[in-house]
Amino acid sequence: MEISPGIRFATQTLARVLFSCFVTFTILLSILNRLGIVYISKSLLFLWSIALYLLCIFFAKPLVEDRRNSRTAKVLGAKLPPRIALGLVEVLKKTRENFKTGYPGEFDDFRYWRR
Repeated sequence: MEISPGIRFATQTLARVLFSCFVTFTILLSILNRLGIVYISKSLLFLWSIALYLLCIFFAKPLVEDRRNSRTAKVLGAKLPPRIALGLVEVLKKTRENFKTGYPGEFDDFRYWRR
């Protein structure tokens, strides 16, 4: 019986997340033990490690990837595509307005693009 790709992807992702959180938990626990702070709950510390992992994935990783891409583009003499400077809510509002007046993916003013 063949395992579906979705289940395989989900288990691999879950294993990677749990391993990363466990490593972060171990590092935080060793730091707290060296500082002499032993009164903190281990379950609370594991929840902190999950929150730290999610912060790294959603905030630090895109920043590092953007810097790497811009450096590579600068070395190769390439120009990166423009990014939308709006938040997700504003993009959704603008897209909904464009459904009524024009093309859905159209942004009619350059102020919506980050240079």
